[in-house]
Amino acid sequence: MSQLKTFQKDYRNLIVNRPWMMLLISVIFTFICGMGLKGLSQNPDNRIFFSKNDPNLVALETLEKTYTKNDNIFIMVAPKNGNIFTPKNLEIIRNLTNKLWQTPASSRVDSITNFQWTRAEGDNIIISDLVPDNKINQNIADNAKAVALNEPMLVNLLVSPDSNYTAINVTIIKPDDPVAAGNVVREVMNFIRPIQSELRKKYPNVDFYVSGGVPLTMAFTEVSLSDMGLLTPLMLLVIFLVAGISLRSAIGALLTAFIVMFSVVGMMGVAGWLKFILNAATFNSFLMLSALTIAHCVHIMSTQKIQMRLGKNRKKAVDESLRVNLQPVFMTAITTAIGFLTMHFSEAPPFRQLGYMMSFGNLVLFFHAVVTLPALLVIIPSKVEKTGYSKAENFMSKLSDFVIRNRKTLLISNGLIIVILSFGVTQIKLDDTWTKYFDKRFEIRTHSDYFEENLTGLNTIEYSIPSGEADGINSPEYWAKLDKLAERIREEPNVNHVTTVSDTIKRLNKAMNRDDEKFYAIPENRELAAQYLLLYELSVPFGLDLNNRINVNKSSTRLTVNIKQASNDDVRELDAIIQEYFKKEIPEFKTNGTGLSMIFSHFSKRNIDSMLVGTTAALILISFLLVIALKSFRMGILSLIPNLFPAAVGFGLWGYLYGEVGVALSVVAAMTLGIVVDDTVHYLSKYLRGIREEKLSPEDATRYAFKNVGFALTTTTIALVAGFGILSLSGFKVNSDMALLTAITIAIALFIDLFFLPTLLITLEKFNLLKNSLPKIKQKT
Repeated sequence: MSQLKTFQKDYRNLIVNRPWMMLLISVIFTFICGMGLKGLSQNPDNRIFFSKNDPNLVALETLEKTYTKNDNIFIMVAPKNGNIFTPKNLEIIRNLTNKLWQTPASSRVDSITNFQWTRAEGDNIIISDLVPDNKINQNIADNAKAVALNEPMLVNLLVSPDSNYTAINVTIIKPDDPVAAGNVVREVMNFIRPIQSELRKKYPNVDFYVSGGVPLTMAFTEVSLSDMGLLTPLMLLVIFLVAGISLRSAIGALLTAFIVMFSVVGMMGVAGWLKFILNAATFNSFLMLSALTIAHCVHIMSTQKIQMRLGKNRKKAVDESLRVNLQPVFMTAITTAIGFLTMHFSEAPPFRQLGYMMSFGNLVLFFHAVVTLPALLVIIPSKVEKTGYSKAENFMSKLSDFVIRNRKTLLISNGLIIVILSFGVTQIKLDDTWTKYFDKRFEIRTHSDYFEENLTGLNTIEYSIPSGEADGINSPEYWAKLDKLAERIREEPNVNHVTTVSDTIKRLNKAMNRDDEKFYAIPENRELAAQYLLLYELSVPFGLDLNNRINVNKSSTRLTVNIKQASNDDVRELDAIIQEYFKKEIPEFKTNGTGLSMIFSHFSKRNIDSMLVGTTAALILISFLLVIALKSFRMGILSLIPNLFPAAVGFGLWGYLYGEVGVALSVVAAMTLGIVVDDTVHYLSKYLRGIREEKLSPEDATRYAFKNVGFALTTTTIALVAGFGILSLSGFKVNSDMALLTAITIAIALFIDLFFLPTLLITLEKFNLLKNSLPKIKQKT
């Protein structure tokens, strides 16, 4: 007897003869893991999706250090009378503007009421709030309307051209530390939410909408808590239903729930020991592990029940279940862990962290499935009548007869279906819209949509336009080229606003020339431009200067482009147009675009490229393991067919149905490769056991595999599809899309394993293509 078989027998003897000791070891192990739970923390920041060395993120951080941070809160004011320029509505806007200066961590508040109106009065230049502090009459309201609707700095950013909507923008400075930044976000939103509620009650004829970077960041926390409250009870219900129905045992359902609890505590505890910071992508990892747990438990317990129905007592049935299932359960745990581990290649740190958590979570699950669960099965009394195979197993036997009888038809027709559906991959377009990562249950989504439909685009591209020297921005040539650049960008269809200091310079020049419209142009010499900027800086109130637009040594200015209803493709295309303009017209202005929208747009493509490497690595490793486990090179390679086809068909169906793949779906191929191997390993292990140990023909080995594992495969697939189906109800699109495609892929894998793989194996055996690929062992006595 080999050392491995000796070890396996000794291990089974320990479980069967000393179950209390093994259970104690399991409890101690879980307790030690659980002590790490206190090390877990949470980071809601949307920038966690990018690596610290992401070139686009580095560019954004550099821009923010040069000027100011980008985090903000947008509050839209939408009077139901359709006119913001009434004395009463302007008073609401002014009062709200003043109130928002008290927002924690705020550095600036911009609105139409405190817009710095620059004009000439006689020989004097006056710079003041557009709406003064005194009582607002109709003349003031009419003047505010005339100025605001003719001001490029305001129209399509803080005021709509039809006067129906306006917005107040609050700039927030967050600390660099992610935990401290998360605390600031909560503090800010705890300040804003009561104001929002109070305004709705006080002004029923005015609607208020909140969007921006800070509410978006807060939504990452809220979606995690929402998912936990909604999805956890549903997942527990699935565990009880699937385990209870498939095993026809309430105790079996309770034991499955017990193993789920121990496995989740172990995984989350290890994550705590490693000081992982939870986020929207990793928060639902415990739900994913719960779904995978059901599969292992059903395989172990269903085999035990079959053996007891065939006449074995409880201990011998557990021993036989472990003998039959240890290798396939171990292989499925390892291949699933490898599939998740290849998420290490993802560009997104949260996906990498999810991969690590699910990898060691699967190993913890394996320990409890082959130690804790069998020990409990030995300890807990159970009676099963000696009835032989159940109706479900006999049904699977009849299904195998159908498959064998129609193998040629099934092989050809299913092969064609697989090819046709897989062709849908060609219909897939790589794109994403990060502002739509949350579904319409969340205020951030509905309010952001309303913003984009009625006022301004929330996708932005930022450029730091260099002059090449200190004080170089004072050059008339610089201002003229900058103004020309802004006008060129405004011609693009998706662009609805461009913010540039050249507009401020032109407005100052006009005011210095008695508001003569022909002087709304760039000053003619360097000295005038420098004087205008100095005058403006000395005249505006605290917090409303140009420090967020001009760097300290006046060598560059910031240009911001707002894009309406834009996907990642739209953002990349616009930046490419601007880069081409730099190259042809003003090469000295050459600079990279940045901003969260730019980071997301490039990040999606890079993530898919990197995950191709990950999927290839998973394929090679899993193939190697299957060759070893199945003790056959040909069988190991053959097993890749039912393992690769589900992902191909899944993506093909997605291509036909949706046509768009985002960042989340880029990790599905590698992740599901490890999961769908489970069914193949269990089926092939039983098929080969029928041939090697029972000396059966390929047809009878197929019947043997169907009868012994077919029902378990079906119920575990139902459990996995239901589990990931529940996760697809997540309000976070990244999680819901990933879960939905995973559920589709797993369902397809079962279909292929039951209706394609058996027909392929029998056909290959008939043509002797698997000859000598199945080493024989002595028949078991």
